[in-house]
Amino acid sequence: MTGEKMTKQTHESGGFLVGVITIYPMILKNLNNYLLIYQLLLIILYFRAVNIGALFPDIDLKSSYISKRYPLISKSLGKKFKHRGFTHSLLCLIVLYIVYIFFIYISNWNVVIEILCYGFWFGYASHIFLDLFTHQGVELLFPLKININFLNLKTNSIGEKIFNKILKILYLLPLSYYIYKIYIYFLL
Repeated sequence: MTGEKMTKQTHESGGFLVGVITIYPMILKNLNNYLLIYQLLLIILYFRAVNIGALFPDIDLKSSYISKRYPLISKSLGKKFKHRGFTHSLLCLIVLYIVYIFFIYISNWNVVIEILCYGFWFGYASHIFLDLFTHQGVELLFPLKININFLNLKTNSIGEKIFNKILKILYLLPLSYYIYKIYIYFLL
């Protein structure tokens, strides 16, 4: 059976992959000056923000997992925008980025705010990128009504399940490397 949205699991896998890829620069930029326990807490916060961001573009779809968690936001956006329109566009990513830079600035570059904002943004971007692989595509250039897609992957199909497995394998590679580096660091 195919649906109109990629599964929550695939978006979580894609978000986790992006989180694993982007965490290293985040650690170098933000976390080197903190105690290990604080670094671990910030990394957990980062991945939680990535996870929420990876699901959030479907907030405009009443039946989605994220809409059930944030019904007021869902109802508001669902009335204004069709699914895979504004919330799946470059314009939305740009607006989010500007808002986040503002929040980070007014927080005086607070590391927690920075970690949460960047994590959410990277997760959000991963969702839009993954939806480009579906046959429905996304209105990436909203407000232009042009649907863009790269593949013809049917959502909730065997093809998507295979795609999800590939994403999991891909995130295990850098994750294994990071674990190895941590192991070597503490061993020496």
